[in-house]
Amino acid sequence: MNTVIVYALIGVTLFFFLLNTIYLLILLIAIISLNRKKRLHFAFDMTQAFKFRLLPPISVILPAYNEEKNITQSVKSLLSISYPEYELIVVNDGSKDRTLDVLKDEFNLKRTDFVFRKSIPTEDVKDIYISDSYKNLIVIDKVNGGKADALNTGINVSNYPYFCAIDADSVLGEDALVKLIHPFIDDPERTVAVGGVVRAANGCTFYQGRILRESLPKNILVLFQTIEYARAFFMGRLGLAAINSLLIISGAFGLFKKEDVIKVKGYKKHSLGEDMMLVMKLHKLKRKEKKRYRISFVPDTVCWTEMPSKLKILKKQRVRWQMGLLESISDNIDMFLNPKYGIVGLFAIPFYFVSEVIPPFIEFATYIVVGISLYIGILPISFIYYFLLITWAYGAILSLIAILMEHYSLSAPANFKFVIPKFFVSFLENFFYRQANLIYKIIGVFKYLAKKREWGEMERQGFKKASQKDRMLKQTGK
Repeated sequence: MNTVIVYALIGVTLFFFLLNTIYLLILLIAIISLNRKKRLHFAFDMTQAFKFRLLPPISVILPAYNEEKNITQSVKSLLSISYPEYELIVVNDGSKDRTLDVLKDEFNLKRTDFVFRKSIPTEDVKDIYISDSYKNLIVIDKVNGGKADALNTGINVSNYPYFCAIDADSVLGEDALVKLIHPFIDDPERTVAVGGVVRAANGCTFYQGRILRESLPKNILVLFQTIEYARAFFMGRLGLAAINSLLIISGAFGLFKKEDVIKVKGYKKHSLGEDMMLVMKLHKLKRKEKKRYRISFVPDTVCWTEMPSKLKILKKQRVRWQMGLLESISDNIDMFLNPKYGIVGLFAIPFYFVSEVIPPFIEFATYIVVGISLYIGILPISFIYYFLLITWAYGAILSLIAILMEHYSLSAPANFKFVIPKFFVSFLENFFYRQANLIYKIIGVFKYLAKKREWGEMERQGFKKASQKDRMLKQTGK
């Protein structure tokens, strides 16, 4: 029995070593891709682009359900974006709070007779409003149908060939759309969708829909998530996009070619992972059409979003994410290890399954076996050092590199007051946050198998608003 346990634990250690090594290879691809993007970056004359309307028009779609705390800030942020021609479509998905009333009062909305083609089936639209104050603002009031249904409604009403999907608890960087449209301008025939970076708005100060000051979150749970997001975007998504195998464009921030999205019937209604599901459907569409295509990622454009600051909200979010991942893979199981779908079928989908679904069970079982084995004295303490070195330290080093890449990509100085705390937190997360997440993923798997669907509403704290002192400092450039 001792021999079996030792060999089993050696196998587990090798598994995590190989998994982290694959992460390292993806990270190296991401670094090469980032350096290439920096090297080929050209000076973009925004004045000329705006003057001669060189950028294609975009529809920005903002689904909203019970978002009265953040909706004004989010809409003002989107109305102040630097972009020559765009429309903002806010879709009130049957909110039970004062979301619609807040929009009416704040933006002077008037009901209108708006004719549109229902290209994608959705729940009924009750009313459509146009703002007297902002001519590019459209507000749709519809029967509740979920986020995917709200996005599909926005796609139906939209007038432009590209649409940007963004969450109601998010604020775009001022030049976010200008940067996000670049892949479509560089390669309009092949580019299907583009994703950007999502960062924590918690702790940051906002004024008139713009970020005034970035700060490290004071909430340790949010701080853990900033490390996790840096890994996800600057290691995972940047690296996978470089080999055209990106499977997720965050629902909080993505730009799509409307024509292709309509071909795949839009977002899947009532899906728990509508963002991943859509991207996988787009991969499948282009592979079946046998056309060359790109699903890209832009690492220097930012969307700020409110992250869960309480464990119960984090649990709901992560359980749903895991269920959404399994749903997306299950619905596209014909792509799994199928050479017809190229690197997406042979590597990307299996990799997501092996790296996100299997490890939580292996790691959880390992903790139990190691604890019992140490207690009864059949396992040498030295094994713990090797296991932690491979699983925790290796991962923390990858996190540090991702953090540095984040600063480099966004052309931000590697400020030690930001980097050093994040570096220590990347080690600290192994003592609580890591274990909490693996438990949430395990729960998500069991709930998916039991067909217990739950979305889990996000409790909003609202953005931190600028004080008079903050505004004065901003005006003086300090």
